[in-house]
Amino acid sequence: MKKRKLFFYLFIALIIILGGKLYMDEKQLQKEMVTVVKSDEAKKVFEEGLRNLDPNALTPKGVIQSYEIDYDSIRHNPMGGIMFTAYFNGDAQLYINDSLNKYNNSLESGGSALSPKLSKLLKERTEENE
Repeated sequence: MKKRKLFFYLFIALIIILGGKLYMDEKQLQKEMVTVVKSDEAKKVFEEGLRNLDPNALTPKGVIQSYEIDYDSIRHNPMGGIMFTAYFNGDAQLYINDSLNKYNNSLESGGSALSPKLSKLLKERTEENE
């Protein structure tokens, strides 16, 4: 009976240790992803992507005049890379879900999903310029 109790306690201790290790690894990964998204290289890649959507992005003439990245939204993409959300012009309905991937030691923009309101504004601006 004592062997079973000892085995049980060892099993519980092992689960707690492994759980703590996994938790700490996840916290470290989250910290590293935030550092990458805050980097100058990521900013350059992201802003280049914005200019592809809106040639006048980050100017008074653009649909996208300013942005703020939601650092709480940063998460690891199961297919690789980092996913995050950015809001534009201080409007919670103008956002993009974007991703960054690392290829050959450089960051590149991955897939993006625009909010319906942002998509509509960009489409209207494009139609005005045609």
